[in-house]
Amino acid sequence: MSLSAHASRRVIVALIAGLLIYSLGMGTTYPLLGIVLTEQTSAFLNGINASATGIGLLLGVAVVSSVCRLAGAGKTTMIGVALMAAALMVMAVTRDFWILFAARVLLGCGANLMFVVAETALNVFAAPARRGRVMGLYSAAVAFGFVVGPAGVALAHQDPGGLLLVCTLVTLAALLPLMRAAEPVDRFVRPAPGRGLLPAVVAAPFAFGFVVVAALVDAVAISLLPVIAMDQGFSVGQAALFVTFFHVGLLIGQPLIGLALDAAGRRRTVLACCLVSFACAGAMVFGEALAFPLASLVLFALGGANYGLYTAGLALIGDRFDGEALTAATAALAAVYALASLSAPILAGVALDGVGAAGLFAAAASLYLVTLLSGAGFFRPQEPTLCPER
Repeated sequence: MSLSAHASRRVIVALIAGLLIYSLGMGTTYPLLGIVLTEQTSAFLNGINASATGIGLLLGVAVVSSVCRLAGAGKTTMIGVALMAAALMVMAVTRDFWILFAARVLLGCGANLMFVVAETALNVFAAPARRGRVMGLYSAAVAFGFVVGPAGVALAHQDPGGLLLVCTLVTLAALLPLMRAAEPVDRFVRPAPGRGLLPAVVAAPFAFGFVVVAALVDAVAISLLPVIAMDQGFSVGQAALFVTFFHVGLLIGQPLIGLALDAAGRRRTVLACCLVSFACAGAMVFGEALAFPLASLVLFALGGANYGLYTAGLALIGDRFDGEALTAATAALAAVYALASLSAPILAGVALDGVGAAGLFAAAASLYLVTLLSGAGFFRPQEPTLCPER
């Protein structure tokens, strides 16, 4: 039993629309909370509070299978949205450090209840020959809010409580398209036992390795790129703009990379992303010698190419797994991403103190080079033209 191509496309559109709306709320919330806490805590405690979201993401991975079995996969996405909205409501009315910490744990848990099911469903309903394009649009939809959201913070940061209430309403609006997709998602997404996570990583090491690389660099860019840029002599304003260029590149690049995954093939596209990322990180080793416009273009390209590895990882697990194994693999991917995102800023902070920005970019370039050489030597994925239609 399967859906028609038209019905599958409708489910995909509904899921991506829901995730786009979600990203608008969360893209505003994340930077806003950092500003709110800066006024009452040290930078160290602010970072500790921010880590609560990562803890919640891991908690979401741990409970998503149980929630799916009890409520159904489609309803699990809506439960995730409801948890995030509840967390945002709490954040809007309190500034207590530990209550905010608990709310951010709830926020992360709700996010991964939604993401694990939605990413699994997108792979289930995407035809293999179009899977790259679907994942590229999905990645761009999620990135959109994290590009636009900070602008909302800049315009209305004087009223954080009111802005968080707006974020709550925006997040709840994601329920509308997700409700349209709930019934087919319930039918076709199968809950997976927790013990399936490690076997998934072992069965598709390259897919998970690409995601680790993408997550490490993206987490550092979100949290430390301005500090890294200032270490290379750029002004505060220029350093802040670098984050925007990096994420605009991410946003624009994903639909193009998704198209390339289907048209040029998984292997060629992944290796091209590694090569471009290596060249960009290598160029930024000499960032002090680069003019601001050139450095901005380099980081724009790096944002797109680096996150292309995550988009590719999603497509690759869709090619490799189905049924319960696909749900387990998606949950494992979410866990790997959360762990990488938690550890990357800490590792980068230590490296920045020890070897400076140039050394940090050199380490990133080395990581891309190892990934490129390993992929060129051993990565042989099933290409879309060889994938049977579901």
